[in-house]
Amino acid sequence: MDKKLQKYYDDRFDMMLSQGWKDLEEDLTKMYDEYKDISNCKGVDDFYFQKGQVDMLKYILSLKTMSEKVYEDINNEEEYTNTNSAASFMLVQF
Repeated sequence: MDKKLQKYYDDRFDMMLSQGWKDLEEDLTKMYDEYKDISNCKGVDDFYFQKGQVDMLKYILSLKTMSEKVYEDINNEEEYTNTNSAASFMLVQF
């Protein structure tokens, strides 16, 4: 992983360890619980507005999990590539 991408993930994970992030998650979870109930919608416009709110809240609330998964996938892909490159090199030598 290049240094710029590594710093991006290091900074993101550091942010997500902070108390401020944990407080934000708690507040957004409460908002999500309120917005996901569409019974309060008075019409189509209210429904689509609320749907947009719920979509954004779900995105932010899942950001930590998504970031961890992508980071893991990048590292696994690099590990796989490095392992296969070494194996290919060894095969060429014989």
